[in-house]
Amino acid sequence: MLRHQHGRQGEELAKQYLEQQGLVFVEANFSCDIGEIDLIMQDQDCLVFVEVKYRTLEHFATILEQIRPAQCQRIRQVAQFYIIKRRLNEHLTPMRFDVVAVVGAINELVWLEDAF
Repeated sequence: MLRHQHGRQGEELAKQYLEQQGLVFVEANFSCDIGEIDLIMQDQDCLVFVEVKYRTLEHFATILEQIRPAQCQRIRQVAQFYIIKRRLNEHLTPMRFDVVAVVGAINELVWLEDAF
């Protein structure tokens, strides 16, 4: 339960940070049978699917190393499902996949645009 709470706290910090950078919040925790996308944001005309990695006491490199190719593929599949469900045109909707790593002990974050 505490881990889930920390994860949501990390997502909220990431959301606030991205909004400060000019992105617009669309949706949080979109899920389907395949998996979940933590945040969906809009960056001008680009739909941004954001994976948030939150840890209490790790270095950014350690956090980012935890994103495996299989997870990237799953996030892409969930994004495709999102596009279909929201009746968006996949060919006309620019998309990218970002990662925000949050170290909770110091509330510091790193934003990797177009991470995969």
